[in-house]
Amino acid sequence: MIHILSDIFTYLLAVYGAFTLIITICNSIRQRLDNDNCNVKVVLIVKNQEETIEGIIRNLFSADILRKAMTTEKLTVVDMGSSDKTPTILGKLKKDYEYFEILEEDEKGRIFSCFGFEAK
Repeated sequence: MIHILSDIFTYLLAVYGAFTLIITICNSIRQRLDNDNCNVKVVLIVKNQEETIEGIIRNLFSADILRKAMTTEKLTVVDMGSSDKTPTILGKLKKDYEYFEILEEDEKGRIFSCFGFEAK
């Protein structure tokens, strides 16, 4: 009798796990579809940040923050004319991450191009 009860309990847990998995997948798909029309862009504007920029960017990518926040998963960094090693560090990080864009100060208007208007 105990064997039958433990089997029933195991089956109930398995069914509960399957339903939970299906609901999680459906919610994930629904959330992804809801975000498709969202105009969210992550932009970092930096100048002379050689000591912190690598840690910030690596943490953004490792914590999967970009995927959770938006559909494009692309990070844009605008270097506002750094005189330290920030541009070199950004160039190195660009090789490590596919969804990473570096803009110079004079290219900062490109940030707004995906929203359908141009900045002055």
